Amino acid sequence: MSPALLALAVLGGVAILYATEWLPLWLSALIGCVLMVLLGAADFSTVFRGFSDPVVFLVGGMMVVGEALFATGAAHDIGQRLVWLAKGKERALVILSVLAAAGLSAFLNNTGTTAIFIPIIGGIAAASLGKIRAKNILMFVAFAANTGGMLTLVGSTPPLLVQAALTNAGYRPFGFFEFALLGLPILGLLLFYIVVFGYPLAQRRFASKSFSLSYASAQENTPSALKKIASVLVLLLCVGLFASEAIPLALTAVLGAVLVLLFRCVSPRELFQRFDWNTVLLLGGALGIANALDKSGAGRLVADFGLRILGEEFTPWAFLAMVTGVTMVLTQFMSNTATVAMLAPIVLSMAEGFGISPHPFMMALATAGAAAYATPVGTPPNSLVLVAGYRFRDYVVFGGLFILFAYLLIVFLAPVFWPFG
Repeated sequence: MSPALLALAVLGGVAILYATEWLPLWLSALIGCVLMVLLGAADFSTVFRGFSDPVVFLVGGMMVVGEALFATGAAHDIGQRLVWLAKGKERALVILSVLAAAGLSAFLNNTGTTAIFIPIIGGIAAASLGKIRAKNILMFVAFAANTGGMLTLVGSTPPLLVQAALTNAGYRPFGFFEFALLGLPILGLLLFYIVVFGYPLAQRRFASKSFSLSYASAQENTPSALKKIASVLVLLLCVGLFASEAIPLALTAVLGAVLVLLFRCVSPRELFQRFDWNTVLLLGGALGIANALDKSGAGRLVADFGLRILGEEFTPWAFLAMVTGVTMVLTQFMSNTATVAMLAPIVLSMAEGFGISPHPFMMALATAGAAAYATPVGTPPNSLVLVAGYRFRDYVVFGGLFILFAYLLIVFLAPVFWPFG
C-alpha cells in the first residue's frame, strides 16, 4: 500500500477516535503520529516535527501569560469592566466578544487573538459570580477569530497563498480588502447563527455542566499591585508585537512567558501544576498528522480525486462546489496553510485548462480554507479553547451545521463578485 493510502487509513482511524472520544483527544493524536511512522506513511522527523512547530510555542507561551493574568487578579479586574460594558448580560457579551475577535483577527494572527481572549473571558466569568459561563462564549470567539481571517489579505495565511499563486501566474491580484466581499457576509451569517441558534443551544447544552478555566483565581491570594501591573504590561506588549510582527509570533509568546516568570507574576510550581498539557499534546500531535498527510501525498490524492470526478460533466458551478467542498473537508483535519498550499496550484491549473477565470475559485479556496469549525484540531483557535472543557462532539454540533451554511454562501456569492468568464 502506498504511503498516501496508509496515511489516509491512519487519518480515518484517528477521526473515529476523535469522534467517539474512546480515548483522550491528545492520546488519539499521539497514536496517529506513532502509526504514521510505524506504517511508513512518513518518517519520524516529519511527523514529530509538529511538536516543535511555532504554533505550539505560541499556544504554550500565551497560556503562561494567561495564567499570570489570573494569578495576579488582572484578568478578574478586566472582566469586571467588560461585564459592566455588557451590562452583565451574557448574550450581549457574546456579541461583543465575537465582533471584537473578528475585528482583531482581520489584522492580527487569529491564534494570538484567541489566546488573548481566553484569560479575559475567564476573568469575566470569574467576576460575574456564576452569571456568565466561559463555556458559553469561548467556542464562538474561536469561530469569530477564524472568520476574521477571511476579511483581509493579511487576516490569515490562505489569502496570501492564493494571492501568490495568482501573481506568479500573471493574473490580477486581489485587493487588500477584496476578501471581505465574501468574509463580511460569512461573519454576518455567523453572528446571526450564534445569536439565534448557537448561544441558546449552548445555554441548554452546558447548563448542567460546571466547568471553570484551569487558571488561578485572583481571590486565592493577594498579589502585589506591581505584579498585577506587570502582567497587564506584558499582555499589552504581546498584543503590540502580534500587531507589528516585529518578531515571530511564537517568539512573542515565549518572551511574554519569560517576562511574567521573571517578574514573579506566577509561581513556576503552580504554573506547571495547572498548565494545560492536554491542549499542547493535542496540537503537536494534530500538526504531526497534518505533516504526514502532506508529505505522503494523501491530501493531494484526495484533492485530485475530488476535483477530477467531475469528468465530462464539468460546469463552472460544479467545479466551484467541488473546490469549496474538498477544501472544507480537508481543512477540518489539516492545517489551512497546508490545505490551501496543496490545492492552489491544482485549482489554478484546472481553471486555466477549462478556459475560465480562476478568481472565483481561488477566492472560494481561500475562504473555505479558513472555515474550520467542525473539529478542535482543524485550526489552532479551536484547539486553544479546549481549555473551557469542550468535547469533540461539541464542535461537530455547533460548527458542523454552520459549515453547511457557509458552504452555500461561498458557492452562491463567489461567482456574483468574480464572474466565471
